[in-house]
Amino acid sequence: MPPIMRRNSFVTFTPLRRLALPLLLLLGTLLVTTGLFWHAREQGLAQIRQDAEASLGRYIINLRHQLARHRDLPRLLAAQQQLKALLTDPHNPRKTDAANRYLSWVNAIMGATDSYLINSNGLTLAASNWDQPLPFIGNDYSFRPYFQQAMEGGQGRYFALGNTSRVRGYFFSSPVREADQIIGVTVVKVDLEDIEDSWNDALQDILVMDEDGVIFISTRHDWRFRLLPRPGALTPDDQLLARIAASRRYENAEVRPLPLQHRDTTTHGNQLLTLDGNEAAGHYLLVSELLPEAGMRVAVLANLSPLKARIARTLITGLGAFWASAALLLFLRARHRMKQRHEHELQQAHEALERRVAQRTRQLTDSNQRLKQEVEQHQQTQNQLVQAAKLAVLGQLSAGINHELNQPLTAIRQFADNGRKLLARGRTEAVDGNLAEIGGLAGRMAAILQPLREFARQRDAGGAQTRVAQLRQGVLVLMGAELEKHHATLHWPDDRDDIVVAGDAGRLEQVLVNLIGNALQAMANQPAPRIDINITTDDARVILAVRDHGPGLSERALAHIFEPFFTTKSTGLGLGLSISHRIAESLGGELSAANHPGGGAIFTLVLNRAHKEPA
Repeated sequence: MPPIMRRNSFVTFTPLRRLALPLLLLLGTLLVTTGLFWHAREQGLAQIRQDAEASLGRYIINLRHQLARHRDLPRLLAAQQQLKALLTDPHNPRKTDAANRYLSWVNAIMGATDSYLINSNGLTLAASNWDQPLPFIGNDYSFRPYFQQAMEGGQGRYFALGNTSRVRGYFFSSPVREADQIIGVTVVKVDLEDIEDSWNDALQDILVMDEDGVIFISTRHDWRFRLLPRPGALTPDDQLLARIAASRRYENAEVRPLPLQHRDTTTHGNQLLTLDGNEAAGHYLLVSELLPEAGMRVAVLANLSPLKARIARTLITGLGAFWASAALLLFLRARHRMKQRHEHELQQAHEALERRVAQRTRQLTDSNQRLKQEVEQHQQTQNQLVQAAKLAVLGQLSAGINHELNQPLTAIRQFADNGRKLLARGRTEAVDGNLAEIGGLAGRMAAILQPLREFARQRDAGGAQTRVAQLRQGVLVLMGAELEKHHATLHWPDDRDDIVVAGDAGRLEQVLVNLIGNALQAMANQPAPRIDINITTDDARVILAVRDHGPGLSERALAHIFEPFFTTKSTGLGLGLSISHRIAESLGGELSAANHPGGGAIFTLVLNRAHKEPA
């Protein structure tokens, strides 16, 4: 029973541990997403509200400036005698014409839209547009609040849609007094459409509303004369619509509510509006300010479309940082666990390695000792191989040496026979002459054999020096028979005999004999082979170039020519050039091969120059 319980406990616990991490990541993602969403929303709304309040402030300053330019103009007009004279004598054509022209002049000077004079009954007596197709003269404006405010003795201010011009305007009015009695009203109308046209922010719309919420100035033309219901309501009540219609303020203009779908209020008291419609659909933040002195409310309706992009950027950045941090923590956790496992494995491997090191140390020591012995044997074998190559060359040269020695030996035999005969006859003087000739021939034979002995000798040549003349003599003795056999010509410069090179004559002769022999074999099919030897020097080196006039070397031959056992001939071991290359390196020089631009192959032997006379 206990094993079963442990097994069940493991089975139920392991899946929970496996699910814990994904659940924590999911919960963390939800919390981070929620926090980031509300933070980005509040920050975005704060930025939009700040921009909207700044725009609202600039617009209000501009609007107040426009209104202030004409605010006191009606009061100045009310003090003019031309206008008072017409009010006291309204049927006088001369006074009417003078008043009309004066109002037109003032209107042009002050930049107002219209200026006109109304009597106490609300009838217009004179107007600045008296000469226009639809003048205000004769119109009854007694129903206008700005007329009623002025007749009560105050300064009237009012926005309305013109009955005659059908142009939106802001009206300033002032009473005209005569002997403490109000006998008429002066009115100045200001067109505010220029303010709309100067606004160019695509994400913010300007609204100017009256006290009932009717929009009479807006950067969106389709929002003019639309009604924004009071806060908290989506549609206006019928009583409000009836009052607006009765005021005749927007006569012949259809006043309809904005298509509100949703309305909310932020913590700062601003309204969040959701509008429907083809051109106005979207979410907006409404920031407004009441201008009690002008009887209007100015508002900025800021589009919230940038808020979505800001929230999306914040979510992407924040969630990216969260997942990057989570991935980093998971990576560090996994690396820590992996490090622990690797440390444990490393400890086991270290212990096993120590055991194996103890076993391998003796094996490596024995192997190292055997390797040293093999290197020494290889060095001895290499030296023996060089000597064997020299002896092989000697075998090839024996015929030429025998030819050189046959003539003096025959002469010695003849002089000896003649000497015996002369000695029997008592001619001692003639015998002495024959003996002298025999001595000379013996010296000649010794001179022939001296290069051969030097060539075949194996000795330590450290510090040896050789004169080029000596090297030339030895090469000609060793290769004379071969050159004569092939009818070959060897061109050796005569002006370089005094040059001294570092190296013993035997090994240098071995290299040159090998090169000249290869050159003869390369030109075996030519009737008169020619070998050119060129010698150049500088302060430190002597360069001997051996050139043949054969077919030259192939690319494969140039790549492998100094490798052991590589040969392009049908006979031979292919060791001559390899040994010559090693001899050149052992003397501190180098041997290289190339094809001459004029044809044939050229082997270049570079040697160190010796400035002392050879011993």
